Amino acid sequence: MELEKDSTQSKQHGGARPGAGRPKGSTDKLTARLLLETCQQVIGKPFEVSLLEGYRDAILNDDRRNRAVYEKMLLDKVSSTLIEAEVSESDDVITAKQAAFQEALAKLASLNDRAK
Repeated sequence: MELEKDSTQSKQHGGARPGAGRPKGSTDKLTARLLLETCQQVIGKPFEVSLLEGYRDAILNDDRRNRAVYEKMLLDKVSSTLIEAEVSESDDVITAKQAAFQEALAKLASLNDRAK
């Protein structure tokens, strides 16, 4: 037995709707810069100063748990910004890349000559 659908019921499932979403030109986005600037206005000093003062207090109060939290946070930030990757290639790889580049240039030149 099949149930009949009410023809007066409008289809409101899915799809775009007029007026939905963020208005054009809207700038109400939370950014890291805005968050740090607001922290400075509220606290009266830069966030990084406040962070380091909290770390210092944890050390002075012998609060090992919070000290470990601060150290992990600081080391994660420092290590992620200081990581350097060294890429080295053997002479064989360099020679193969040079040969491939010269071959590609030769093909481009021949295609250019044919087009003239």
